[in-house]
Amino acid sequence: MASENTVNSTAGPGKSKEPSPVDLQTLFSRALSLHQAGKLSEAEKVYLQVLERMPASINLLCNLGVLYRDMKNHSMALTYLQRAAALDPDNPMIALNIGAVLEDRKDLRGAVAAYRKALKASPHDPRILNNLGKTLHLTGETAAALDSLNRAVKAAPDYPLAQNNLGVLLAMLGRNNEAIDCFTHALAATPGDISTLYNLAGTLNTIGRTAEAENCYRQVLAIDPGHAPSSHMLAAITGVDTDRAPADYVTDTFDRYAAHFEHQLTENLGYQIPSILSAALKKATGTLKFGNALDLGCGTGLSGKAFHHLTAKLTGVDLSAGMLEEARAKGIYLQLIQEEIVTFLNYSKELFDLFIATDVFIYIGDLAPVFAALKKRAAQPAYLVFSIESMGNGRDYELRPSGRYAQSIGYIEKLAKEFGFSVVECQEQNIRREQGEWINGAICIIRINHQGPF
Repeated sequence: MASENTVNSTAGPGKSKEPSPVDLQTLFSRALSLHQAGKLSEAEKVYLQVLERMPASINLLCNLGVLYRDMKNHSMALTYLQRAAALDPDNPMIALNIGAVLEDRKDLRGAVAAYRKALKASPHDPRILNNLGKTLHLTGETAAALDSLNRAVKAAPDYPLAQNNLGVLLAMLGRNNEAIDCFTHALAATPGDISTLYNLAGTLNTIGRTAEAENCYRQVLAIDPGHAPSSHMLAAITGVDTDRAPADYVTDTFDRYAAHFEHQLTENLGYQIPSILSAALKKATGTLKFGNALDLGCGTGLSGKAFHHLTAKLTGVDLSAGMLEEARAKGIYLQLIQEEIVTFLNYSKELFDLFIATDVFIYIGDLAPVFAALKKRAAQPAYLVFSIESMGNGRDYELRPSGRYAQSIGYIEKLAKEFGFSVVECQEQNIRREQGEWINGAICIIRINHQGPF
């Protein structure tokens, strides 16, 4: 999903400190051209030259705010936008831009408030309605998000950003055919838009229109050959086995859904694996309390919440910044680290007596590097608890059309033997629902029989 901001093409009202022979509008236009060409540092210098002579120009202050947002300098962006707002408190475009900066800073509540202020002044502006709808979606306010995005599309049916964002929300709600209509409408206006093509491909794949999905993924890769999520999904639907999902695919998937991931997983998909695994571990180990636990791929902290009463110290590792932000709000982790799990295990110097990996190995096919890294970081005794999507014992693992991996229980047992681990338990367990059907899986408890690093 994406948000809109605005720049102005004229310097607008404002008084010069002193008369000047410089044609300020020409200078402003030059700054604007540089800004639009992506030459941000050069644009900044020219904008500031104009600002010296027109310190009360609302349009100039707004453009500087947008420029600093583009430069990822959110503090400066807010400084200039708030100066503009002080001069024109009811200007909806200023509030729109302030909302976009707050959204970038992950202050979603502040962004919603800014967008609502903008909407009060301009109730039918599709850009404001789009931004508000997208941000409400990120905060989990689904009904309000749907209303806002529908209003945006109604106000501007050919507005591709709003059509794409509405499609994402409809797809999340399982209204896939409506979502496809939105993506198709958006692509009519912007045929080569990678985000929309990727979203359309995913939705087509979800309802089994595999050939059309494949075509969309190939279109994305023709435009951007390095688009890792599309490469991964193309492999998945064409039966090409890979060892693991690329980091870009994992971060893209989870950053998109961080705010409403937990509700969707537990309430709509029946996901209870963390509590099931926690109970199984307690039953297997009795009253054992773990001194230093590591939650691998901790996500929003669902697993940490289920296990923290069994641990003295709990650390979480995940690739997704959005997921870590949600986990941090739970207050159950001693520390949270944004990193790929094998990389973290290989450079960490700590020893852990409990490793938790719920719904993590579904993004890794070949688990041998994970087991090797775990052995380095295992205290004595140490336990590994995890879930998998399961398959028959004919192969070790496979990449499925969903983009996730499944492993066989025989493969888990073979790996455990290879690394000198003991399988305490590995039993079949429904994982979550997908398209109304349960996904078959297994929960496993493994004792890591190794003293310290090697």
